[in-house]
Amino acid sequence: MKRVTLLHNPQAGDEDHFKADLIKAIEKAGYQCTYFSIKKDEQWKEHLYDVDFVVVAGGDGTVRRVVKELFQKDNLDKKITMALLPMGTANNLSKTFSIHKETSFEDHVNAWKNGKQRRFDMGILKYDDSSNFFLEGVGYGVFPTLIQTMDKIDVSHLENTDEQLQLALEKLYEIIRTTEAHHYIIHADDKMYEGKYLLLEIMNIPSIGPNLMLAPSAQLDDGYLDVVLIPEREREAFALHIRRIIHQEKTSFDFQTLRAANLEIQSTNRNIHIDDKYMTISNGSLAIGVREHGLNFLI
Repeated sequence: MKRVTLLHNPQAGDEDHFKADLIKAIEKAGYQCTYFSIKKDEQWKEHLYDVDFVVVAGGDGTVRRVVKELFQKDNLDKKITMALLPMGTANNLSKTFSIHKETSFEDHVNAWKNGKQRRFDMGILKYDDSSNFFLEGVGYGVFPTLIQTMDKIDVSHLENTDEQLQLALEKLYEIIRTTEAHHYIIHADDKMYEGKYLLLEIMNIPSIGPNLMLAPSAQLDDGYLDVVLIPEREREAFALHIRRIIHQEKTSFDFQTLRAANLEIQSTNRNIHIDDKYMTISNGSLAIGVREHGLNFLI
């Protein structure tokens, strides 16, 4: 019998009942399951390597929390396999693998028997005197501002995650119309680019934030990152693109994209985001690379 560690990020509702349903579905499918609430019990950190795979029941931030434990202990060489049960708001990682929240978790569990392991690159970055990683993307411009804005808003009155994503898109539209463009110097492998941009995103997967598709051609295991640039002159066109998404109208945008394995970025803009976290760095400079096949996912 295969053994799994279930890491659950409890949400509103009957937590104990939902916990029981998750365990029941996993055990019914023939797995031995050990449950941990990732917010209430730190013991899960000791149970990542002694099982066949780890089940992450939560959103993108929950996946990042698991990988952060591996990264901080420098245990990325001890590869674990993760299976995702999407229960967050955006679930960009799950959607990258076509694992949809609308599908019942029982169906996701039953699919594991015929699932395949998918290799996944990680972005690695250095800034100031620190090292970090990203799974979705890191960048400057409108998205750090959006994250900072949304962190200040109480969304408890919104009925569902669709309304939260809609609100995020509306705030993004406002930010695009008003945000300051900054000057950047980008060294991408052996080439140099320079310009004034509203958005500079280094993407590891196709979408980011409120399911906004910035790099539809991004590959998960090719050793490259997609650098998406929106210059100041495209402010109105990008705002129109977001407005059409808000109103569920047909739209497209021709994103300027570079592909590179190693990047160095200099800017006077010190505000960045790493995945879904906003932060300020001391000098605005980043060094970015790729750790090829750093993770495995069961899909």
